[in-house]
Amino acid sequence: MKTFSINKSIFALGIITMILSSCVSSKDFVSENFANVKNRHKKIAILPFGVEFQNPLAYSKQKNDTRTRRQYDKRDQEASLDAQKDLFINIAKQVEKGRYEIAIQDFNRTNKLLADSGIRLEDIRYQNKADLARLLEVDAVIFGELTVKISRPTDRNMVMSPWAMNNARFDDGVATDIKLFDAQSGEMVWATELSNRPNNRMDTPHQLTSSLMNQIAKHLPYRTK
Repeated sequence: MKTFSINKSIFALGIITMILSSCVSSKDFVSENFANVKNRHKKIAILPFGVEFQNPLAYSKQKNDTRTRRQYDKRDQEASLDAQKDLFINIAKQVEKGRYEIAIQDFNRTNKLLADSGIRLEDIRYQNKADLARLLEVDAVIFGELTVKISRPTDRNMVMSPWAMNNARFDDGVATDIKLFDAQSGEMVWATELSNRPNNRMDTPHQLTSSLMNQIAKHLPYRTK
C-alpha cells in the first residue's frame, strides 16, 4: 500500500510538471505610467499577428530573414488572422464576465479599415502602431508576433496537421510576443511573452496558439476582478 501511494504521488508530480513545462511565460513589462494611461483606454483593437514559420527542413530559405519583407502565403494569412480572431473571442469572453471594463473592436471591422487603407497583413509589423490606432479610431492596439517552429518536413498547406512527437525537437512549438501600444503617446505600455510546446502527437500549431490566446486574454493589464 505504501509503495502504491508513493507511485501515485510520483505520477501526479509528473503530470503537474508536464503541464507546467508545456507552457512558459516571461515576466510582463508594464510601463511606469500605465496606471494613468489605462484610464483613457476605453476601446482597443487587435491587429492581425505577425507570423514566422521556422521549419529548418521545409523553410530553410526563410531562416534569419527577419529584415526581408515578403508576401504572406495562404498559410501565413490563416495563422495571422486565426490568432487575431482567437484573441478577440477570448477577450470578449472576459469582458462579458465583467473582468475588463473596456470595449474591444470587432476584428472584422479592424481588418476592413486596414484593407481600405491599403495596409497588407505582412506590413503591419512595420507600421507605426499609434498611427494604426488612430486609423482604427481606438485608444490602444494589441499587436503580436507569432513564431511556429516545426523540425519535421511540413507540407505548405498542412498547418493544422499534428506533428509526430517522435520526430519533434525539444524546442518545437509555438511562441508569441504580445505588445500593447497607447494611441496618444505611441508608446508600448505593456508586453508579455508566452510559449507552448506539444505534449502529444495530436497537438497542432493552431491548438497550441489558441491555448496561448486564451491565457493572454485572461492576463491583460485591465483586470478589474
